[in-house]
Amino acid sequence: MARPTTRAQFKDYCLRRLGWPVIQINVDDDQVEDRIDDALQFFHDYHFDGCEKLYMKHQITQTDIDRRWIYCPDAVIAVTGVLPFDDSNSSINMFDLRYQLRLHDLYDFTSVSYVSYEITMQHIRTLNLLFSGTPQFRFNRHQNRVMLDIDWSRDVKPGEYVIVECYRKLDPDTITLTGTITGNTSSNTLIGTSTIFDQEVIENDFITLSNGQQIQIRKINSPTEIEIVNSLSANVSGVTATKAGVSDVWDDRFLKQYATAKIKYQWGSNLSKFAGIQMPGGVTLDGPRIMEEAQREIDKIEEEMQSYNVLPNNFMMG
Repeated sequence: MARPTTRAQFKDYCLRRLGWPVIQINVDDDQVEDRIDDALQFFHDYHFDGCEKLYMKHQITQTDIDRRWIYCPDAVIAVTGVLPFDDSNSSINMFDLRYQLRLHDLYDFTSVSYVSYEITMQHIRTLNLLFSGTPQFRFNRHQNRVMLDIDWSRDVKPGEYVIVECYRKLDPDTITLTGTITGNTSSNTLIGTSTIFDQEVIENDFITLSNGQQIQIRKINSPTEIEIVNSLSANVSGVTATKAGVSDVWDDRFLKQYATAKIKYQWGSNLSKFAGIQMPGGVTLDGPRIMEEAQREIDKIEEEMQSYNVLPNNFMMG
């Protein structure tokens, strides 16, 4: 059979690895779904292919300033940094020291050494780090908040952007967004009813409307308003939207092995309630043995994952 690309195909694949339909797998469908969810959660948290690194931009609003935190979508599982608010990385003008260095000392790389320029730039970066620093933050994935320890009345203003370095889990399931969407061809702004755009999607995501139009999000203005890259091809009113998952995740070798072992452990746990009972034909149920085999497989897979599939630790030097 072709590789699994949906949850239903993935579930059938795991059951076939355990012997279905040749033998009966004594596990309820809801239990299978639960074990698949457990495997996905472990995959997202520890496997380097379970998430992607991205830079998420958020436009500051007066609400953010008043509450002193910004919202993070549910898909974000870790925040590793917030870009500085100073202008060290912005466009420079003719009065900037870096501009003058390049104008007078580096007009021709063949006639002067760039060593002094590099040392000077390192000195400038050190000064920026010393006097401006990097924004301190706190994040907990269960609260979906990035708490910025800054002077909210001075460091940021409504309309400015905050760039957050984070990791987002790769969700293989296609999700249906909350609420409905209305828009017309004359505007790139879509209005939602009972929507929570800021929680379910991020900028540059693609979503598909129920009338078949696929759109790319350029900017999230509020929980009920988004801007799209291109105009709609037809007016829409009260339509629903879906966000496609990364279907290739279902074919990941680690995820298939781990989910199968999890379902096998559940199978053994169910049968362990009837351990020692002899069935017609002389067959004896041996649930504890199935549990032991499954636990050994789970331990082996997790050990292999820790050794080969985890991103290396970040080291700070200086």
